[in-house]
Amino acid sequence: MNSIPGYVKYFFILSSLVLTTYILILGRSLISPIVAALIVALLLHPLSSLLERVHIKRGISSLLSILVVLLALTGLSYFFSAQVGSISSDLTSIGGRFNELIDRGHAWMENTFGVEQQEQTRYLKDSLNSFLENSTSTVTRTLSATAGFFSGFFLFLISLFFLLYYRKFFVVFLFKWFSRDKYATVSHTVFKIEMVVRSYIVGLFTVILIVAVLNSVGLMLLGIEHAIFFGALAAVLTIIPYIGILVGSLLPILFALVTKDSLWYPVGVAALFWGVQFLEGNFITPNIVGGKVSINPFAAIIALFFGGMIWGALGMILAIPILAIIKVICDAIEPLRPIGFVLDNPPEEQTNEKKRIPFHSILKNRKKK
Repeated sequence: MNSIPGYVKYFFILSSLVLTTYILILGRSLISPIVAALIVALLLHPLSSLLERVHIKRGISSLLSILVVLLALTGLSYFFSAQVGSISSDLTSIGGRFNELIDRGHAWMENTFGVEQQEQTRYLKDSLNSFLENSTSTVTRTLSATAGFFSGFFLFLISLFFLLYYRKFFVVFLFKWFSRDKYATVSHTVFKIEMVVRSYIVGLFTVILIVAVLNSVGLMLLGIEHAIFFGALAAVLTIIPYIGILVGSLLPILFALVTKDSLWYPVGVAALFWGVQFLEGNFITPNIVGGKVSINPFAAIIALFFGGMIWGALGMILAIPILAIIKVICDAIEPLRPIGFVLDNPPEEQTNEKKRIPFHSILKNRKKK
């Protein structure tokens, strides 16, 4: 392998990355539900094994484990639908306040830029007519996305069941790719992958709960109505790291802008969510998840954008656990350990000067080798 020229290696690596990305994009409707099912199956493995130890057949234990997931999703959906129902009762007053803000906006545009209200109204009407002309294609895309969601969710459930039911079969299949002297390494790697994924998901749920409480209490203290809904929604969106809480803060900021007379309320909401995000990113997540899933922020952000590019929102949700799995695999394979190293958090600088290794000495040692 060392005799192969560097540009040939580069060509093969680049071609492999491009081909893999193309396959992931082309097969997103098939691959993404299976990958999501694999990650959830790693989380549910202890529950399924526990049910089997109390003499419940594997098929029944797999179905019961999936039922736990469905109940959790149903409870979450019921909570948010109930909260949305309570907000709908305030739509009349919100609508009046919104019209008042629009009138103020028209007056501000006219006084600042000299654009008369008639021209602004005509522009809005033209925009609305353009939207209505394209409404057919919008509805078609929405229906297509809905059908794709349900078909993907069905594939997710089917894959989750068989991954739980045939998990020992798949492990044996994995071991058949390696010689017997590698069995210990493979077993340790599989165990570490399961522990990393499970620790990440459990830690993520803990972070969501803490952030939901902080958001809700802060919004209550500010006097924002429906504080629990807005706080919980923003917390759930933290499942998309770095970006989710920013998106989740927009709705309560707009709600405060529409329902409150002072601009200090939306400013206070924005400051609250900024403070919660600061605590979550620097203290909560590092202490709960950081010690178990060691991924540096730069690699995580790149993974988020790459996941969103190929699989959309689901790709952003799965980006971090997939990156953690890749890191465990790279750490276990000697030629790939540099990749695992660069994905990890950088080691802290030694404060003791005697423990520092000058960079020129590293280069000297490499030359000797």
